[in-house]
Amino acid sequence: MTDKPKLDSLTGPLAHVPSDPSPAPVTDLTDPHTAVTEAVRGLDEALTVLGITLPSLGIDPPSYAFITPRPLVELGRCNLETARRLTVALRNAAP
Repeated sequence: MTDKPKLDSLTGPLAHVPSDPSPAPVTDLTDPHTAVTEAVRGLDEALTVLGITLPSLGIDPPSYAFITPRPLVELGRCNLETARRLTVALRNAAP
């Protein structure tokens, strides 16, 4: 098995854990931190299947500054090759 970054904090990948080919169970998505963590994990897994890596993918810490947190997913920047691969993947997925 290969190691994948574990997204378990507001700062992004912190620890390497063995990848699990089975989908993660859906947890309590009413908690903003849990919901955004699951969204980041799901997006990372879907992109990985397509051979696409967004190196800055993670949770945007400033979005927790509100009284009621409104977490955002940080997609970050990517190189030209990654942008092209992402474009192809999105076009192929479009109906």
